[in-house]
Amino acid sequence: MEDALEFAKQKSSEVEETIKSAVTTSRSSSSNKRLNVEELKEALLSKIATVERGASASEEDKEEIDLLAQKVENTQKRKNALETEEINGKWELMYTTSASILGLTKPKIFQPSGPIYQTIDAKNLRAFNSESAPFFNQVSAELTPTTKSSVDVQFKKFGLFGGLIKINAPESAKGKLDTTFVDEDLRISRGDKGNLFVLLMRDRSANLDAEY
Repeated sequence: MEDALEFAKQKSSEVEETIKSAVTTSRSSSSNKRLNVEELKEALLSKIATVERGASASEEDKEEIDLLAQKVENTQKRKNALETEEINGKWELMYTTSASILGLTKPKIFQPSGPIYQTIDAKNLRAFNSESAPFFNQVSAELTPTTKSSVDVQFKKFGLFGGLIKINAPESAKGKLDTTFVDEDLRISRGDKGNLFVLLMRDRSANLDAEY
């Protein structure tokens, strides 16, 4: 009987040590994974910083940035960005391949020179884009979810000079947007025309309760 009790204690101790080891390994793995994500994000943002929001990016730059973005996207298995709190707030556009947003067909003096922002309010299914200098253009949009991470975008109203002049958007002014990565400070989205968008969170409290 004593031998049996001693054997049971020994096995119980071994099981306890196995559990402790598994928990420690899991925590270590989680920590390493988080570190890896931060390193990948830093590599992406460092490269982006050299191409003027995309305006001076060569084809080689674009390919490298897209590959770096894919590495970040692949670290996030969940594809339910619209259901997360992280997507809501005011984001600053750090990089895009969209020639129209960058104003690449315009003379340099007429291209956006200041920050470009996008506010997303998933609760109210609204978005609001705003530029700063030189024209302070704005556009409001309604969002229609098509999956847990993507939306149809229907632009509703354009604003010029900070909204001093407002123009209703035509029905044809629409697009699609899929958020492929989002956390507390970085968002990566891809449009239906193949464009890539990389943004950083600037104001978590921003919402669109009021219609623009």
